[in-house]
Amino acid sequence: MSQVDDDGKATFEALLRYPPTCWSRAFFDTTCKNQSVDNNLTESFNAWIFQARQKPIIKMLGEIRIKVINMLNDNEAEVMGWGGEYSPKTLNLYNQFMRIAQKCHMNGSADQGYEVTEGSDRHIVNLGAKKCTCRTWDLCGIPCPHAICAILYKKQDPLSEIHWFLSKEAYLQTYSHKLQPLRGEKFWKIEPSQKMEPPEFVRQAGRPKVKKNKRGK
Repeated sequence: MSQVDDDGKATFEALLRYPPTCWSRAFFDTTCKNQSVDNNLTESFNAWIFQARQKPIIKMLGEIRIKVINMLNDNEAEVMGWGGEYSPKTLNLYNQFMRIAQKCHMNGSADQGYEVTEGSDRHIVNLGAKKCTCRTWDLCGIPCPHAICAILYKKQDPLSEIHWFLSKEAYLQTYSHKLQPLRGEKFWKIEPSQKMEPPEFVRQAGRPKVKKNKRGK
């Protein structure tokens, strides 16, 4: 808190109304290999299906289903066109880390890992566990600058240490699960026990009107 300037104190105080586990990377689970702290994915999906959400339930679900089918096909075709083994975003972040790693310095190694200096900070890299005390490698699955420095020190390829979740093979497996085709609504079989009935009539509060309203009143 002492390092936050006056402009950021209001934001910091607003964040404190929520548990730090929801917005601080220090508490993030490292299983998913994603260090995003925003909710843009959910908001983007809601905007993507906004028009469909205005329709009755059956038509809404049908339109969302078709949009998802086309999205899966388009994304699979895009992944097939990748020239490398990993996604372009992954390689872009990896290249950024590589440039930072060139400014890092190896101090030595021991049983607990490698000590790497970046500016005024020092971090410990455990290549066997694929972890670094900065937690970037743990969170995003891409070797952080300190890990890259240690891997290059061992004369190995840092690119081979990127997590499989970010590989082209993993993406293709994700998009290989297709939604099965469906016939039109007129071919659907409706079970009598599941037939949709109109809602029950509910009498409105107050005395019912007897006289009709005159025009102009």
